[in-house]
Amino acid sequence: MNAYLLSQLSDHSVIWIRGMEEINNSAVEDTNGIIFNFQVNDRSFLPYYTIGQLLKQMGTIYSEKTEKMDEVDFAFEHLMNSWKRMDMSSDSVIYSIIRRISRESSATSKLIDQVAEKIVEMVDEIFLSQGKKLIIVINSSEWIDRPSLRVLHRIFKLLSPSKFKLILGFTGDVPSKFELNDPFNMVESISVARTRIFKRLLAEQKPLIVGDIKNQIDFSDYHFLGTENGLMSDAAIALITQNYENAFLACDRVLIPGKMKTEEIFRIIGLVHANLSLYEAAYSAFQEALKYEDHGPKRAHIECLAALLAVKRFYNLDIARTHYEEALKFVDESDTINRLEKGWILNGMSFMETVAASKFEGEEKNNLYDSVLKRELEALALIKNQKDSASLYLKYNLMSNITFLLEIRRDYKSAVEFWKSAFTKLIGDETGYLYRTGMLSWKAGQIEEGVHYLKKSYQTALSQKDRLDSESIVYALGYVNLDIGNYGEAVKFFSEGLKISFILREYTQIEEHMKGYLRASALEGKLDENITTLKAICANFYGNLSEDISEFFKNETPLLREIIFKKPLRHPKTKLSSYHPSVDLEAVPEIDMNEYLIRNSKESSTEKMRKILTRS
Repeated sequence: MNAYLLSQLSDHSVIWIRGMEEINNSAVEDTNGIIFNFQVNDRSFLPYYTIGQLLKQMGTIYSEKTEKMDEVDFAFEHLMNSWKRMDMSSDSVIYSIIRRISRESSATSKLIDQVAEKIVEMVDEIFLSQGKKLIIVINSSEWIDRPSLRVLHRIFKLLSPSKFKLILGFTGDVPSKFELNDPFNMVESISVARTRIFKRLLAEQKPLIVGDIKNQIDFSDYHFLGTENGLMSDAAIALITQNYENAFLACDRVLIPGKMKTEEIFRIIGLVHANLSLYEAAYSAFQEALKYEDHGPKRAHIECLAALLAVKRFYNLDIARTHYEEALKFVDESDTINRLEKGWILNGMSFMETVAASKFEGEEKNNLYDSVLKRELEALALIKNQKDSASLYLKYNLMSNITFLLEIRRDYKSAVEFWKSAFTKLIGDETGYLYRTGMLSWKAGQIEEGVHYLKKSYQTALSQKDRLDSESIVYALGYVNLDIGNYGEAVKFFSEGLKISFILREYTQIEEHMKGYLRASALEGKLDENITTLKAICANFYGNLSEDISEFFKNETPLLREIIFKKPLRHPKTKLSSYHPSVDLEAVPEIDMNEYLIRNSKESSTEKMRKILTRS
């Protein structure tokens, strides 16, 4: 790839070059850009390694922007410390990770967004003063760690194409191993994981791909750097940072011939596969783990993971029920660990039966719900005197699930009362608590209180510079005010949400806020006046509008009628999201089980349930 050819590609903001050992600065020379060129020599997929090295380069070249660079470094340090300071040997960390087959990435996504935001601010300032765009060139891009890819994508998403160019060089072809034939072949698993993340980036960034090389990259040439805390901790770090390739490397070191294998290795492989949406492979790994643990709480735990996968990803309750019934055979109530594991089994069975109840009506449905509540309370009673962190995590989970069960039954008054009694002292000042309290209060008809909590949640998110939750909360405020007839307030909040969504380049949310804004304006009788304001808001973002939104300004009348009268507004979720696909770039489940259960719930008798709660 010569300098002349690259110069012809200047109109593209993202370029992928196949079959390049090294891309020199001279090949991408751009008088309007400041180039950062990095070769990924580390082959261990250490989290944030690539972006960390790029920031070091920025620190030397952007030295005259000391204050802005300091802000970038501070945000990055905060991101790194969010997992480095965790005690990976503690029950609270381990149990909160190894119990999940789905990701909990919201906190990390917000920190990634804050790092990208500070980089964008610095680039904007330099572009304004010098007219210089940011150009990032990365060689051996197939080895960029997954967390760094998220940060790079976030920068791409937030920066205008006129201010940013990203050039990725691959030593061979872009990874394209779509099928996983052997779930226990870690090198093959890495190839599939790499294919999935680059496929997602391909869809999001729409890069120009050049070079005709066809040879596949060999990921067996890795160099693993683990911690001194062992496989479980290494895997925990990988799962916390969603750095799945690194987790596979840790497991590959244990799977070498002649080394003793345990249930732990296959359990971790299963969890990583599940996080990557490789559900059949995950199930196979859990089945393999069962061969190495034939008794006790550990055996029960593996059965629970298989059951959870069956409910949440296969949507097969028969398989799940078989695993839960098997799990009960391997626990008793003789000690803390046994009681804890039995509590998790009962908790899992409760969720399974809640899903089952959604398919019934009337008395049969009510009876199932009553049995679910009794089982959740039985699980709570099992561990009520246990003060260890793992038991506390289960207690939190159980109490949250009881609240959810009450919400499904549309007993919103009991739901908000139980939620407050369980969590006010623990997390009463947290954004998520305030938001859920506000939404449950609104559903319970406690309108003033609901709006109060939502506003308080919004202010908390703003004070923490949390743009992702702020957008969700302000949308809920717009929706609730529209629902109760406060059209002026609804217009105000949808307007705020529209601005945040534009800044975040979240086009689906932009459309939702726009629909709410126009609907509230029409109902308030100020449609023409507010359309003028809407155009002024959008004028700053014309270069970043999606085709559908741009069309609105070209031919406003028919689309306006469609938006206001035909397209339904998305109902806000009762809980803030635990993950943000636009940041973490992972696939979402085919069915959001929580939303599914809420949508399929109907009014039902709740008096019996209240009596059960009162007795407990």
